Amino acid sequence: MSTLESITLTQFRNFPHARFSFREKIVGITGLNGIGKTNLLDAIYYLCFTKSYFQSRDKYNVQHHQNGFRISGIFMNGQSPEEVTCVWKDGKKTFSSGKVPYEKISEHIGKYSAVMIAPDDSDIITGSGEYRRKFFDGILCLKEAGYLEHLLHYNKVLQQKNAYLKMQYGSAPDHNLLNIYDAQLAAHGAFLIEKRMHLTSRLPEWVSHFYRQVSSNTEEAPRIAYEPNTTDPAASYRNGRQRETEAKRTLWGPHLDDWSFFINDSHCKAHASQGQKKSFLISLKLSQIELLSQSDIQPILLLDDIFEKLDPVRLRNLFNLLQQQRFAQIFMTHTNAEDIMKFTKDIFKDIQIEAL
Repeated sequence: MSTLESITLTQFRNFPHARFSFREKIVGITGLNGIGKTNLLDAIYYLCFTKSYFQSRDKYNVQHHQNGFRISGIFMNGQSPEEVTCVWKDGKKTFSSGKVPYEKISEHIGKYSAVMIAPDDSDIITGSGEYRRKFFDGILCLKEAGYLEHLLHYNKVLQQKNAYLKMQYGSAPDHNLLNIYDAQLAAHGAFLIEKRMHLTSRLPEWVSHFYRQVSSNTEEAPRIAYEPNTTDPAASYRNGRQRETEAKRTLWGPHLDDWSFFINDSHCKAHASQGQKKSFLISLKLSQIELLSQSDIQPILLLDDIFEKLDPVRLRNLFNLLQQQRFAQIFMTHTNAEDIMKFTKDIFKDIQIEAL
C-alpha cells in the first residue's frame, strides 16, 4: 500500500508554487469555490496516471502566461519514500520515479493507483461510449497484465490505418498494407474484447451489492450489458474492406464498443431518475475499488465535491461503505470543513483538514 506524504505544484493551473503535506489517511481539502481544490486532486491523479483526469491535453494544465508546469510528490511504500515527478515544458513531458526518468511514460502506469469520483462522472451514465470505454479500460489497465500494452498498440495502429484511409482519393488502396494493419488490429482487438467481456461478467455482482446499500433500495436491480462493435474483428475487417475504404475510417473494432446500464430493465440513460443515476455511478466506482483490491491494489480515493452532489442519505451510506473497503488514502473536497467532520468523524478516526 502506497500513501502520498506530500505534493509540490509549480505553475500548475492556478498554483504558482505550493506545497502540501499529508499526515493522515483521511484528508479534507476545503476552501471557497474556484480556489483550486479540484486542481489539487487532479495533481494527485496526475502523479498516479501521468495525465489529468479532467483535461485532455497537458497544455491546459499550465498556469496562464507560463510555458510549463511541474508536479512532484513523495509516496510512502511501507517505510520507504519515493519521489515521483512530472515536468511538462514547451510541449515535452518527462516523468521520473526516484529521480530516474522513464524511457516510456507508460511504464509508470500501475505503480500507483487512484479512483476519482467527480461531478462530471455522470458522463459515464449519460454520455457517449467514449466515457464508458475510458472507465472500463481504466480498470483493466491496472488489473490485467498486458492490457495497457495491447491498448496502446491497438490505438497506434488504428491511427496509422485511419490516416492512410483518409489519404485515398480515387486511387485503389494498397490491400497488402491494409492487410497488415487489419491483422494487427484483429490480434490486439481480440485481446481487448476478451478482457472486457470477462470484466463485464464480474462487475454486475458488485454493482448490485453496492447499489442496494447506497440507495437503501432492495427492489431495484441494476444490470450491465456489454455491446461489442464486433466479436470477430478479423472477419469484420475482411468482409468490410470496401465500406471502410469508402468511409475513409475504421468501422469495426473495440474502439467503438459500448456498454448499457439498466435498472429493472429500464435504460438508465433515458429513464433513470437523477437519484438512480447517482446511485448507479457510485456503485460503479465502489465496484472498481473492490475489483482492484482483489488484485491487491489499494487505491487513493479522490472525492471531488460529493457533499454538493449527493443527498445526506446517500452520502452517509457512501462513507459507511468506504469504511469497509481497502484503500490507501481518501482526499475529499468541500467548501465547509464542518460538513466534512459531521459526516466522517464517527466513521474515520483521524481526519486532516487542509484549508486552501
